[in-house]
Amino acid sequence: MAKAGFDYREPMAAAISERWNTPEPTSAERTSARADAACQRSSKVMTVWAAAETRIQHRLIRQNADRLHEAKARKDRWLAAARRVLNREGRAHHQHHVSGP
Repeated sequence: MAKAGFDYREPMAAAISERWNTPEPTSAERTSARADAACQRSSKVMTVWAAAETRIQHRLIRQNADRLHEAKARKDRWLAAARRVLNREGRAHHQHHVSGP
C-alpha cells in the first residue's frame, strides 16, 4: 500500500477505515480498494493468514480433544433420543390414520 501512496499499518486497516463510512463509495475509496486488493495479492496476505489460522485451529483442536469428544458424544445421545421420539410419534400417527374411522 505504501508504494501506492497509502499509509496503513496493517493488512485490514484499509478495509475497515472509518474514512470509507460514506453513503456511496468515493473515487478515493475505489482507488484505495484497488491498491489494497493488488497489495494483498502480491503479498499473498490471505494465503499466509489462512495458514496461520489453520495452525491455530489445529492446535486448539488438539488441546481440547477430550472436551470436543465429550460434546460430540452428548450431541449423539441427544440426536438418538430425538430419533426415538420421532420414530414413536411417527408410528403412533401412522397407526391412528390406519385404524381410524
